[in-house]
Amino acid sequence: MIDIHSHILPETDDGAHDLDEAVEMGMLSAGDGVTVMVATPHAHDSVHETHTLSSLRTKIDLLNSRLNGRPRIELGCELRFTHDVIKHVCLDKSAPTLAGGPYALIEFPHLIAPVGSERVLFELMSNQITPVIAHPERNRVLIAEPERFFGMVEMGVLGQVDSGSILGQFGKMVQKTARLMIEHGLIHIIASDCHNTRNRLPGLSNAVAATSKLVGDEVAQALVDANPRAVVEGKPIPYRFDPVLPSKKKRWFLFGR
Repeated sequence: MIDIHSHILPETDDGAHDLDEAVEMGMLSAGDGVTVMVATPHAHDSVHETHTLSSLRTKIDLLNSRLNGRPRIELGCELRFTHDVIKHVCLDKSAPTLAGGPYALIEFPHLIAPVGSERVLFELMSNQITPVIAHPERNRVLIAEPERFFGMVEMGVLGQVDSGSILGQFGKMVQKTARLMIEHGLIHIIASDCHNTRNRLPGLSNAVAATSKLVGDEVAQALVDANPRAVVEGKPIPYRFDPVLPSKKKRWFLFGR
């Protein structure tokens, strides 16, 4: 399995407290079957320091030396959406893409999806960078207005759901939204979004088992292997589903409660 969203770098953001915890997080991931993790510290979110690429790479090298490739750690970031996304990714390159490839992990603020987001995301794709939206199932606007995210996916944006969302860690509403998004082809990758060894744990296998019950083993495995592997290798993802807008008559109400 490949985990493209983690806060494993020590003393960088709200993730691993120190190197020992980071190593333990890596070992837990490896024990769960993860072979590659992308370290995605928060960037340009006005809360955490946005670190220089050289300092991040130094931490990546140190962590890889301690883990001996089990799992291998690659560099990326979780970039907070603003209208300066193009500048950060393509111009000053202060926001590293996932494993240095043509994919960028973008996080909306939890309470909003800013007006004009679609235009900015389209501009990013026009610069040959595919946005991967981090945990859309946890965004208040996208929960209430799933047609917004449906439109983004139809445009070519990818969706990444947190393993904890699938398992109910963030509450019933987020869990229902995550499962509906998966069932309707709006999610392309499952990632851990792990932060520590206490309550935001590494590992993907439990979420894969739950997802298999929703969409079958082949799709569930693709969301943690084939698709994220392609992202890390800088290739087109092999499993891109036909998105379906959730039916208002059947289960739309789950999004709005």
